[in-house]
Amino acid sequence: MDRAAMSEKLKKFGPRVTVSVTARDYDTLNVIAGRDDVSVSWVVRRAIDEYLRRHPDPQQTTQERRPGVSERA
Repeated sequence: MDRAAMSEKLKKFGPRVTVSVTARDYDTLNVIAGRDDVSVSWVVRRAIDEYLRRHPDPQQTTQERRPGVSERA
């Protein structure tokens, strides 16, 4: 991936995070992603979004809303 493409991805998604998962979880994520025709990254971003919606930041006002994961990539 060239620098311009990387720069565009950073603008679209923000900072990169690296996590390790078990082989079983990885396989499950791949099945879910394939079933929904999305990337594993999209599934993980969606899971993080759902988790953060259930555990709101106590410093955030009620009028501030987290944008949902709508991009399919």
